[in-house]
Amino acid sequence: MDPETTTREEPNPDGVPESSRILSEFRSKELSRHLALFYDSREMQLVVSAAFAKHELQRGRRFLYLYEDNDEADVRVALGMADIDVETRLADGDLKLEDAADVYLNGQFDPDSMIQSLDDATGAALDAGYNGLSVAGENTWCFHTSLSFDHIIDFESQFDAHAPELPITTLCQYSLDRFDQESIGKALWTHEQIIYRGRICENPFYVPPAEFRESEPSQSEARLMLEQARSLSQARRDLDIREQRIEVLNRTLRHNIRNETNIVLGHLEGVLESDRLSPEERRRIEIAREYVEKISRTSEKARYVEATLTDDELEPIDLGAVVSTSVEQLRRKYPAVDVTTSVADRPTLLADRNLREAVDELLENAVRHQDRSPPVVTVSLDRREGDRAVVLEVSNPGEPIPEDDKRALRTGEETPLQHGRGIGLWMVKWIAENSHGRLTFPPAETGSRVRIELPLEAVADLSPEST
Repeated sequence: MDPETTTREEPNPDGVPESSRILSEFRSKELSRHLALFYDSREMQLVVSAAFAKHELQRGRRFLYLYEDNDEADVRVALGMADIDVETRLADGDLKLEDAADVYLNGQFDPDSMIQSLDDATGAALDAGYNGLSVAGENTWCFHTSLSFDHIIDFESQFDAHAPELPITTLCQYSLDRFDQESIGKALWTHEQIIYRGRICENPFYVPPAEFRESEPSQSEARLMLEQARSLSQARRDLDIREQRIEVLNRTLRHNIRNETNIVLGHLEGVLESDRLSPEERRRIEIAREYVEKISRTSEKARYVEATLTDDELEPIDLGAVVSTSVEQLRRKYPAVDVTTSVADRPTLLADRNLREAVDELLENAVRHQDRSPPVVTVSLDRREGDRAVVLEVSNPGEPIPEDDKRALRTGEETPLQHGRGIGLWMVKWIAENSHGRLTFPPAETGSRVRIELPLEAVADLSPEST
């Protein structure tokens, strides 16, 4: 065998062989029925193709390999190095190796008869008890036909549109050294997923069959298109992994904090029942209990933040009822509080279902961040017709929210010099934004003012007269 076609591979810097890496790619993805492999070396071509064969055989598919640029012997060696028992699989009919030129160019290339042949082969695989048919084909056979490459691409799109429910998966292989840039660019249009540099990528340049004949996909440098597709796939993968890890971390921390703070609070309550405590000891335990309760409240707020980040569906909410309920809860929690409410309208809005939690947070902050006794809070709800908005405002005579905190909330990022007031105001900001509104801090001569502004277009006409 020519040294150039050997499938022996060097480990990656992290010690994971490329064959193991690409097999993991196949196992972690839901594959489309029509993939394209773009490769620079025969080594990579055969490693990927063998991993694809192993994956498809393991999921109960009959596998057909159409060789042309490589010898059959090379393909056998590559499959064997992927731990496929080639001779047994061939004898049992699980695996077939055929010359691509004989299959595609039997007489002459005919797209309709070729698709019918694939249909027949898939039906035969199903009749034989397999889950379907998978095919890997070396597309260099098309250099031996007098047809233009556009005819080949038309066939790719025609196959893509044909019987999408048919249990067949194909891997078309394109050498970046043999095919020119224009051909590679066109091949990108007809494959929903591509494999490039060992990575399975969703193809942003894919043109669905229904649009293919009527469209003129933009021309671009093919290598750049491939690099963009791979970069986008990596970015999506990194985002998915990050979101998954944050979700696990968030759930685990909230669960542990809730359970463990409940245990601490239980012990503190028990200690406070003792009549042997000195006033100083009692004061210190009360302070400890207050801070443990703060930790517990922060954990609960994190639950609403998680819901806001993962569920962006809106639902009809009676904002007037939300304000009334939140004010009543505040009065129960702080019996001495002096609350003044001004509700000029009671609109029903399409808003984040956690909007009530945002209002609760603003009222709670208004009480806690002032030294006045009894605490004073003013709540107003009104429509502002000038810019068509519904405005909920909460104010108090305490210190205004620091500029650093407001700057952090505006920019969406904290720095070592900008520490927001815990997670509470972030929760309010994200709930307001989920409701297509915003959190604002209007200027005040004295005290603190915080607003949630929601667009009037989000108002749902759910008045009794309309139901």
